[in-house]
Amino acid sequence: MKRWRQWILCLGLVVVLIPLAALADGLAPTDTPIEGLAIDRLATRNGPGTEYRETGTYKVEGESIQIISRAYDRNGLCWVQCEVLYGNKLRRVYTGLQRFDAATFDLGSVSEEVSLDHQAKVTATSKAMYGPGDEYATYTELTVEQGQTVTVIAIESDYAQVEWTTSIQSYRAWVPVHTLHY
Repeated sequence: MKRWRQWILCLGLVVVLIPLAALADGLAPTDTPIEGLAIDRLATRNGPGTEYRETGTYKVEGESIQIISRAYDRNGLCWVQCEVLYGNKLRRVYTGLQRFDAATFDLGSVSEEVSLDHQAKVTATSKAMYGPGDEYATYTELTVEQGQTVTVIAIESDYAQVEWTTSIQSYRAWVPVHTLHY
């Protein structure tokens, strides 16, 4: 009888864990980079919408560009966060989905951004970065100031993507996690 209970318990765990594993697999970021063919120059912003700071236009028409995530602005338009090489440094920037050939990738396989939406206080002034690591460029005229309150959007490695808004516009940038207090 004891063995029978163990078998039922084991079967019950399998019935519960298999669907959870499938769900987790569906939510986990893909290990394979998703690439899309740029059909136009990439006019970019540092967040998903025109209220964010312009970050430049990249002449990458006809090139395969890595797509990191997708997000929707307040009008429901799809923006993608993509990674471009500029000089010898990487930059993660946002551009409209219409700048890519939709036949070259499956939009459903691109992770949709879900903000962590945590408020944090900046404990040390930091250069704003284009991505989570030393391989990414820093913004030349943008810092995240000590004492400033920011919203944490995402955390990757030892960096946090943060957002803040001034009376002029909204900004997104990456900073070292150790410069934030939750």
